[in-house]
Amino acid sequence: MRFLIVLAFLLFSPTSLGEEKTSDVTVLHVNTKWNKHQNIDLNGLIGCKVKYGFLEDQSKELQTKIRTVPVIVVFKGNRAIKQWTADLTFRLDVDVNEIQQVIDRL
Repeated sequence: MRFLIVLAFLLFSPTSLGEEKTSDVTVLHVNTKWNKHQNIDLNGLIGCKVKYGFLEDQSKELQTKIRTVPVIVVFKGNRAIKQWTADLTFRLDVDVNEIQQVIDRL
């Protein structure tokens, strides 16, 4: 009887026990190939998808929209929530914990 109850619970639960809740939060980090030594490691961020890209590999439309590199943008769905851009030294002055706090608030 206990086996049937556990089986029914597993079959009718909204997610299986091993799955995590999928997030619609994405962190996009865009830089140029010549400035890749200024990348920030975002792989430790929790509760989001992290995507990296080189500006040279992006569409012309996106290239014209990005004015400075590197840039980090946090999206919720298709909407940009927060953006960090580099200064004249082509470095981002942002801490990974600051990015994580923005993600946690979403």
